[in-house]
Amino acid sequence: MAAERLQFHEMGLDDRLLKAVADLGWSQPTLIQEKAIPLALEGKDLLARARTGSGKTAAYAIPVIQRILASKQ
Repeated sequence: MAAERLQFHEMGLDDRLLKAVADLGWSQPTLIQEKAIPLALEGKDLLARARTGSGKTAAYAIPVIQRILASKQ
């Protein structure tokens, strides 16, 4: 039995980010996003390598945007 994948809505993201992700048609995070986003949200430093098109940019940008949104509240 495969382990359940972590979903965007389980990462504690701002509702505006969740809406943007849904608007982009991203139904679930890629493997790099699933692993990197929670660590980045915790403020951890990351070094990751994944193939082109795997979602690395979003794995970086989503926590950055989350931090900006949180700082504005």
